[in-house]
Amino acid sequence: MSVSRTEEGGSIPSAPILEMKFKEFVKKKEILLLIGILVFAFFLRVYSLETSVFWLDESISTMASLKILEKGLPVFDSGLFYGRAYLFHYLQSFFLLFGQTDFLARFISVIFGLLTIFLAYKIGKEYSKSGGLICALFMSVFYLEVFFSRQARFYQLFQLGFFASLYFLYKSKENPKWLYLALISFFVTINTQIAGLVLAPFFIIHILYYNKGWKKYLALLPGISLFSKFLPAKANSSDSTISAVTYFSRYARQTSNMVYILILFVPGVIWSFIKKKRLTFLLVVPSVILLVGVFALKTFALRYAYFFVFILVLYSSLLISFLYEKYGKIMLVAIFILLIIPSNLFFPHTYVNMILPVDYNYNDYSAPEIDLKNIPLDLKDDLMRGNLFCFFSPSVERYLKKPDYVFPFSMTGIGNDTISYRGVDVYSGAEIRMVKPEEDYYFIADYYSLNKLKPFQREAFEEIVRGCGVPYENKDLKIYNCKTII
Repeated sequence: MSVSRTEEGGSIPSAPILEMKFKEFVKKKEILLLIGILVFAFFLRVYSLETSVFWLDESISTMASLKILEKGLPVFDSGLFYGRAYLFHYLQSFFLLFGQTDFLARFISVIFGLLTIFLAYKIGKEYSKSGGLICALFMSVFYLEVFFSRQARFYQLFQLGFFASLYFLYKSKENPKWLYLALISFFVTINTQIAGLVLAPFFIIHILYYNKGWKKYLALLPGISLFSKFLPAKANSSDSTISAVTYFSRYARQTSNMVYILILFVPGVIWSFIKKKRLTFLLVVPSVILLVGVFALKTFALRYAYFFVFILVLYSSLLISFLYEKYGKIMLVAIFILLIIPSNLFFPHTYVNMILPVDYNYNDYSAPEIDLKNIPLDLKDDLMRGNLFCFFSPSVERYLKKPDYVFPFSMTGIGNDTISYRGVDVYSGAEIRMVKPEEDYYFIADYYSLNKLKPFQREAFEEIVRGCGVPYENKDLKIYNCKTII
């Protein structure tokens, strides 16, 4: 060990040792700060996690996971095999082993949300020393990241898998072992959401260009997936440019509160591209292609475009980190302002950063709720004992019981019926019916489904509830009590 002697005969560490100790101190400090960010992010995501009611798709995923516990496979009582997002549903079913609560159904997304923050940290570190912590900080409190990490649905996993695949692919140039992780992440991503196929061409080209020997043949794996699944996925898109522009404007209105992030995003991408061309290309180009594809879908849903939030926050945060390293501590003031001012401390309805925890879902009309969780207990007992007729069965089965009859409708608004499967309801296996039962019954009419009915279906529904009482209604639904005439 290199040391220098003092006049009294003692010794002091030499400059290289002091430098090494300083680096160790900085590294430990960074790790502690990252842990602090993750702990706060965890708190925001688990706070009152069980309070808000499931929106529609959360009920579907939770039902699939409960069927895994019951049957070993995600097979609904109609006989339909729910063959998507295996990783999500099997992990969700594991947590449901400890209690079939809304909290435990959502907890797996909390974990994926924390992993997404860690991924942002690792990618940020590729660009700059401060980039990791700054990216992790803003990712931890960004409102959409928090809300989607609180859902019993797999969109947080899709975002994580999408960008983890690209990051692992990027790392595989220097160390081919990363390629195996990249391919695993790729297949998890496309199983979670078929839109992940957009990654396949980038995988094929990157593998062929940067790998040697037999590893080049691994490009066949994403290639087979691309050609076997591309045509079914394309059927969901619209060929209308006008339709794509219309949906783009709707997404823009939904996210109008975060325009300043878009402004920071552009120079952040340019500066990042100058620093790391291949990494920036890999992260940005497939994301933009997929986002354009989302605009061309035949339906609007914020959750389909949610994945893009990752690079919006990532590159706007990286711009701040670059400025911090260029101008020094004065940028801490800017970081504080960007973190606190647009938060729910000052803007409780249009905030971008979540500093105070919340106990409600994001107000997203493309992800409707059916609030059967908070109906009066005495009415709930009556509903549990009576015959149930409804539109959307997973919410009814989640908070009450399996319905006896289900009225057919189209959840997408395309066609007349997307919930019938072999003559029964696709989720519950209940009888599909458009006429009055012969016995007393309750009809649970949620407004989401009512708005999807075609005129002839509306007429049939009105005949079914004609003369029925209405013991309860809220902003999401109306419950009819129907008695047969003797």
